[in-house]
Amino acid sequence: MKTLIVAALLFGNLGLYAQDAPQLEFFCELNVTLDPAVVVGDTPHGTRRIIPITGGSVSGPNIRGEIIKGGADWQIVRKDGVAELEAHYQFKTEDGTVIYIKNVGVRVATPEVAAKIAKGENVDASLYYFRTTPRFEAPTGEYAWINDTLFICIGERNTNSVVLKVWRIL
Repeated sequence: MKTLIVAALLFGNLGLYAQDAPQLEFFCELNVTLDPAVVVGDTPHGTRRIIPITGGSVSGPNIRGEIIKGGADWQIVRKDGVAELEAHYQFKTEDGTVIYIKNVGVRVATPEVAAKIAKGENVDASLYYFRTTPRFEAPTGEYAWINDTLFICIGERNTNSVVLKVWRIL
């Protein structure tokens, strides 16, 4: 009986501290244009590829802008075919604010689908898993709130571009 009372006291109040599952709010869509990959080759970590970012657009309910040429996606394609992605780039909003993005994630596909993507072929996005966690960095002002917010996104690789749909985690 004593054990039951202690258990009730310890575990009975867990509901007081539980939070609801996070909700998502659509933030924006990034349409990122790309140059062909520069393939470094096989390294101790996998096949290193660098994908230059040449421009694009940002559109969302409360944000619009143009992606600035000059960033890149530094990829490692592991022995199991999974692409580890790490892109660094920036965009300028319509009001002139420059926002930096560091976007880290993975793209998982069968060897056949991965080979088509590597050749630059369009592949139906339902045939692979492409998820990232972008971190945005903005100066003081209207967009400063994004510095303290987590985001997730799903991606789709096209011939010369990537489309990333980004949600804010509430």
